[in-house]
Amino acid sequence: MSRELRQRAPLTALIIGAGPAAVEMHLPVLARLRDSGELALRLICDLRHERAASACRAFGFSEATGDGVAAVARPDIDVVYVFGSAQLHFEYGLAALRAGKHLFVEKPLAPSYEAARELARAARQRARIAVGGHNRRFHEPLVRARELAGKSGWRYAEAVFHKPEFGKTPSYGARTWLSANGIHALDALVFMMNGLPEELTALVGEAGEAQPSAFSALLRWRDGAQGVFLCNNNAGARREEYVFHGLGESCRIDEAGLLVEKGGKSSRTPSPPHDRGITAEHEAFLHAVRTGIEPVHSIARIAPSLFLCELIERGFTGRVRLPDTETIRPLAAHSPAGSMLVVRPAELQPALSRWLPDVRLVSLAELQASAKPRPDIVAAVLGRGADPLSPELLAQLPRLGMLGVVGLSVGRHDPEKLLAHGIAIVNATQAYADSVAEFALALAILGRRRAFASHDIMRRGGWGSAPAPGIARFAARAGRGLRPMFRAVGMESFLLRLWRARSGMPPTSSPAMQPRELRGATIGLVGWSANARAFAERLLQAHARVLCFSEHASDPDLAAAGVCRVSLAEALAADVVSLHRGLSPDTLHFLGAAELDKLRPGTVFINIARGALVEPDALLRRLKRGDIFACLDTYETEPPPASDPLRSLPNVFLTSHIAGGSDDMHAAAAHEVVRKIAGWLVSGKADGITAERLSTMT
Repeated sequence: MSRELRQRAPLTALIIGAGPAAVEMHLPVLARLRDSGELALRLICDLRHERAASACRAFGFSEATGDGVAAVARPDIDVVYVFGSAQLHFEYGLAALRAGKHLFVEKPLAPSYEAARELARAARQRARIAVGGHNRRFHEPLVRARELAGKSGWRYAEAVFHKPEFGKTPSYGARTWLSANGIHALDALVFMMNGLPEELTALVGEAGEAQPSAFSALLRWRDGAQGVFLCNNNAGARREEYVFHGLGESCRIDEAGLLVEKGGKSSRTPSPPHDRGITAEHEAFLHAVRTGIEPVHSIARIAPSLFLCELIERGFTGRVRLPDTETIRPLAAHSPAGSMLVVRPAELQPALSRWLPDVRLVSLAELQASAKPRPDIVAAVLGRGADPLSPELLAQLPRLGMLGVVGLSVGRHDPEKLLAHGIAIVNATQAYADSVAEFALALAILGRRRAFASHDIMRRGGWGSAPAPGIARFAARAGRGLRPMFRAVGMESFLLRLWRARSGMPPTSSPAMQPRELRGATIGLVGWSANARAFAERLLQAHARVLCFSEHASDPDLAAAGVCRVSLAEALAADVVSLHRGLSPDTLHFLGAAELDKLRPGTVFINIARGALVEPDALLRRLKRGDIFACLDTYETEPPPASDPLRSLPNVFLTSHIAGGSDDMHAAAAHEVVRKIAGWLVSGKADGITAERLSTMT
């Protein structure tokens, strides 16, 4: 917690439930947070007055009560903790959220997924933080294991949760022992695999068993990853264990800690103390309350584990789909007949003359000079570089139904608000896509041929794509001859590092860095956009194999384009890896050290999307190894500083964000946007940006 947050007034807390689990696990942690100034333990509530009074004395609460309903409504309470049954978590939790309090509940979150979803909905409506207890016993090693996998994730998962509960009735108001305790392992599995599986085959109980205690499930995720889940509450001992496998690496998490095995080597990290995970989830809750940032164990995020639990409990087999939780608000209807506002028309004239010769065009100056609303204006087109329409101008356009932006990015035009008011938005998707794809194809071909390295060598008087002749070649030849001797005396690694550092040259003589053709190569696209589609078309014409990792593309769309959906790990293992994602808070630094480590020696890495998709220090470290070649057109800071180390690396080709900036492209963009507006004016149907598409755009 930052010092600034610590200096704020402590949050006043109400705790409902003073049972053994609360007293042993949670209240000691909350007392320590009270001592550090984070919390004020105002009130503890339990229907059993003696338990409330005992906890009040032991942990220094100001008051004890048995009236939870009245306690939740008190204005001097900021946060409410509920430690009881699933029913109590839901009833008191919903009351707390409706009273404007932040909420922490233990597991099970609620009697059902529907009830948990209601808690999440109430929290969202009142802008409150609502979290649930999660897999705190192994949370720290699970987080570490997920970091090791990076965004590419693990390809096979095994989750085991066994406990000796034979003959006992499920506790905490749960339907079965799976939702009472095995859900910890399901929650961990969903967390590690980045969401619910797409397919599930579940088996429940034994023949004639009235209350099922054993559960098994086979799972498959959308990216093809597989998993197995085993939970037996008739076991003779408690066992909780997770095993995850990637491409050439595995990790195991159990009571002993985290074991990672890769390349014939293994490393073990001991398990942290049990209470560290409990402390971490409470600290994360309070930090979320302070900052308003949704934590990893928010009810909205972990409720899907309860849904998966319910499917397994009933022996479900089939595709996993969460119930639809949102209603889609239809766009307001607009009549297509009318005038069109044109802002910055200089580059638009040829397109306007071709596609809208009969439509009355209204200039920005004419609109600004009008003292009254202009209901005749039903569409607007903003030329390159135009400012967004101000709220005052929009107020003058009560029947505006279409906005065309002659560009690719629409973020500065407040698109969410426009869509909410029923205003369709179109941009120059295809014009930019064709221009960028042409540039990307050139980079892929020249990168595979090592043409950029050859160019650099030629500039220095050399020849070919290997290091320049003269003293450098002589030294390299001599070094290769003496290498067995250096290896024998243990100096090979040291001298090799010294040579690379002094020469500034990547090991271009290695087989992985030799010139290759694009034909027959495997191309991994990270993201599926109009740019990616246009690039894929050109790659397929060049007889390359195209793979794609996307969290949004549909299977029919990829199949129709001749592209194979793969996991991120598989895309990163391609011969050429090209980025095509939009930049958002979710994709910032999407590729870090773990992901870049998946790139194979000889890979051509292309970034024509957004520089901030890649963590810059991790990229620099990966490039300094000298075994991949990067073509970079975008950067997190533009232009990059003159002292940026990327400027001096010989295995990097740099361009100044020119993939989509030609005059030809701008002319094509104007025609595309005006043509789309013309189509809407005729048919009333817009080939526009949807809210779903908007969420993936920069």
